Amino acid sequence: MKKIALILGLSVAVTAFSGQVMGNTHSNTLPTAAAAAAAAVSNNPYYVAGIDSSEEFTTYFSKLQQAVKDGDSKSVADLISYPLRVNKSGKSFMIHSKEQFVQKYNRIITTEVKEKLLAQKADNVFVNWKGIMVGDGELWIGKIDNKLGVIAVNLIDNPYAAAGITNPTAFNHFLSKLQKDVAAGNKAEVADSIAYPLRVNHNGKSLEIKTKKQFIANYDSIMTAAVKKKLLAQKADKVTVSWKGVMVGGGELWIGQFGERIGVFAVNR
Repeated sequence: MKKIALILGLSVAVTAFSGQVMGNTHSNTLPTAAAAAAAAVSNNPYYVAGIDSSEEFTTYFSKLQQAVKDGDSKSVADLISYPLRVNKSGKSFMIHSKEQFVQKYNRIITTEVKEKLLAQKADNVFVNWKGIMVGDGELWIGKIDNKLGVIAVNLIDNPYAAAGITNPTAFNHFLSKLQKDVAAGNKAEVADSIAYPLRVNHNGKSLEIKTKKQFIANYDSIMTAAVKKKLLAQKADKVTVSWKGVMVGGGELWIGQFGERIGVFAVNR
């Protein structure tokens, strides 16, 4: 929206200025500076951030994504603007050199930062005078001393880290979707949210549910009214987290991460 507003603003300014000139000189020729500015914004969506050409940014961004994808910390370090500001939990610290960046690479380019960067399309970034925002602000890219680089990294706290959950956003999405599917009685979708084999505990005894088909067949005896009530009342920021996993309600459900996948691994009726 800010980009659109700026472009519209320039268009209005150019039109107004053009009208004054035409009124005075009867010429249809736009002033060179105004025409150049309008053309720059139109042809280069990164112009507002001080980047000279569209190709300059897309080439840089492609290199950055590839280096991060490859886990090449030294190549990523070459694409940073120093000092780099790293923000976390309301505090900031500065990375002053490539050597320091490489040493702290895994603490700066976290799983969350990496995922947001690799998922970002160069033609769909947010741009303003501060720079170019990647993801939800995990990275900011700017041009300093005529060199493009990452100028800031914003690290999002992960309250589920103790349970082995690597991406807090993914967990919040998982819990929200699970709640919606359970509320809607969508058994097939709920079955997709289970980590098999699922352990179902009741009155001191345990039962293993090994497949989606078996889960759906026993859905009503597993997802009882009490289990549903606790799940639907659960707020993501009020869960109990431990090395065992993420506990929902009073332990009616337990959620964990297995590989890259998050799933319910135990139900206590």
